[in-house]
Amino acid sequence: MSQMSATGLSPTGATMEHGDLRELAARLGIDLQTLSEEKVRDLLGRVRVADIDGFAEIAATEKKKAYKLIRAYSEKASRVQERKALRTPDARKLARDILSLFSEHTSSKLAKNRFSLLTPALDRETTQSRLSACVTGMDILRELKQRGKRDELGKVLAEVSFDPPSGKKPSSRTESDTLDYFMSRRRMIKAARSILTNFDEVRTLSSFFMNTDRKVLESVMRTLEEHESKDVQDAEGVLSDAEILINEKLRKGGVDEERARRIVEEQIEEVVSTLRMNSEEENAVRRAALEGLSIPFEFERAGRRRVIEKWEGREKEERAAKLAKTESFLKQHWAVVDDAVERAISLDQMLAMASLMEKYTLTIPVIGNGGIAFVNGRNLFLMKDQLEGGSRAVQPVSYALGSTRSTKIVAAKPRNVVMLTGANSGGKTTLLTTLASIHILTLLGLPVPCEKAEVAPIPIYLFRRRVTRKIGSLEQALGSLIPVFADRHRKLVLMDEFEALTEPGAAGRILAGIMNAVATGSSLLLLVTHLAQETLPHVKLPIRVDGIEAEGLDRDGELIVDRQPKFNHIGSSTPKLIIMKLSKSAKKGDKALYGDILNSLEGESSMPVQTPLNLPWLSKEDA
Repeated sequence: MSQMSATGLSPTGATMEHGDLRELAARLGIDLQTLSEEKVRDLLGRVRVADIDGFAEIAATEKKKAYKLIRAYSEKASRVQERKALRTPDARKLARDILSLFSEHTSSKLAKNRFSLLTPALDRETTQSRLSACVTGMDILRELKQRGKRDELGKVLAEVSFDPPSGKKPSSRTESDTLDYFMSRRRMIKAARSILTNFDEVRTLSSFFMNTDRKVLESVMRTLEEHESKDVQDAEGVLSDAEILINEKLRKGGVDEERARRIVEEQIEEVVSTLRMNSEEENAVRRAALEGLSIPFEFERAGRRRVIEKWEGREKEERAAKLAKTESFLKQHWAVVDDAVERAISLDQMLAMASLMEKYTLTIPVIGNGGIAFVNGRNLFLMKDQLEGGSRAVQPVSYALGSTRSTKIVAAKPRNVVMLTGANSGGKTTLLTTLASIHILTLLGLPVPCEKAEVAPIPIYLFRRRVTRKIGSLEQALGSLIPVFADRHRKLVLMDEFEALTEPGAAGRILAGIMNAVATGSSLLLLVTHLAQETLPHVKLPIRVDGIEAEGLDRDGELIVDRQPKFNHIGSSTPKLIIMKLSKSAKKGDKALYGDILNSLEGESSMPVQTPLNLPWLSKEDA
């Protein structure tokens, strides 16, 4: 494994070269043809660490285009386009929300950018590499805390950024594109050197930077500092200043020719020293000063011009030679600096992941083949609210869809198609979102909110209730859904309350048709619905029905719900409890109407039904 892929956050396969970058940029309307190979290398480095602003400035393009290009690179690294893995807007929106939660724990803007541009993967190698980085990050965080150095390292990582540009136009050639490359990375080189120097007793951190040569980084920094400290003298200005000083001294009076020559000689020595003139230049400036000496003093014009031209020519040659030597030295260390920069940013990401693992008790999922299962899973966003004091304790839930090996829910019979039923406001949508989150987190190569989990890396279609209703008509809904289920490629489909689009009887038959189609293949389907009774008589193939039950209202008028679904059980919708809850907090004038509605529901049966039921696909043994 290369050093670049060793971080786990630059996935194996991230092999974009200069030609690839130029081609991709051209497709997006970004012209890189006039840029040197060094500038293109600079851009490629910024793509790898998600420097959107810097790329846009150097390439003289819009930030929007820079963002698209860097996202395309991330997809190339993940070996799949995001839309091929997260197949619906809802799935992509959930992924963005998840990544936003992780990015909040980073120290640098570049690490935040990398989280926002992290794309899912469907191959095991990429996913396992990222998950391994999570484990490494947890080991580093644990040791940093033991040694009381977590905050200190956070301050170092907060300085990880590109140096601001020199102020020149991005399209113009500077003194040296190679020098610009290294000068722009000084802060990150300094941060990496600081980590290697000040945290060398943190064993896990030293191991992470094991292949980073501290002496090389120090040599590079020293070379850059020496170059920056060199003053570029202005010969014209130095000679003009000398004339002014000489005349000031001559004006003080009592000056004869001998003293005048002595004043001029003293100033010539200062000029020679300041401009570091050679003997030929010194003789030339002396002649220009002393031949035709007069008061007020001035250098002989033609002689002065010749001195300046000779001096500037020599200085230009010497600067070019020194610059070539500096460039030659720096070019030997492209790879070391690139690796140090990427490791510093990756470390920031890894510690952010580790912080969330610790804060939310996240775990590393097992990459499986058959389905998805998790033990004591929790909704990531509800946990965030709870920790911020905004909600009640989150009840852990165990669930399974499809067949798994390492993580099994004994009561949940392995089925690729599952119907989830039960109480209004009982947590069906939350469970669906939790399952989607665990699946998407795994595709992103991130830890998941449960005790243990097994996930098969397959594309996900997420249809949330609000989006299904927004579609607006049955025609449009079916036009969107039927191609999904007609496609025989393996996928995970999560649907929330399709039935809002048509009357219950028709909706039940439609849902049954969809489930029959999915049950004949290898795809996974979780369907949240209140129409179990209308749907099940038309289901011809084995599926599983689970239910969430509400037991009543507590003293505060809140539903008492066991959020853990009962497997092989049709859950009741309990509309009476919802109306009773609303009635308790209703205004006096509204209570009567709520009472009338409750009376009208007295004859309605919402008792839960325990399966096995008398269904056509159940064998006598099952019954």
